[in-house]
Amino acid sequence: MAYTVDDFMRDTYELIARDLAALTPQLRAAALAHLDVEERLAGLTPEERLRGLAPEERLRGLDLEERLRGLDPEDRLRGLDPELIKAWLKRSDH
Repeated sequence: MAYTVDDFMRDTYELIARDLAALTPQLRAAALAHLDVEERLAGLTPEERLRGLAPEERLRGLDLEERLRGLDPEDRLRGLDPELIKAWLKRSDH
């Protein structure tokens, strides 16, 4: 059986994927630029997503529950208008 161009390309991609960390930062960035954010984050835990990211990028791609997980109630409420909190509590019979 002949070794085809498709075989060569598949083998090359497998080698690159296996040794991605060994690439120069420029080549690694070029390879990753072809993936959308969801593909790049797939399978990562929230903690893994945070590693190495700038603070403003840390929450991108996380759903609301993941963003709030681990926060104390006081931290969740910080920054909200106290009148808004009172109105919500009154509306929900608390």
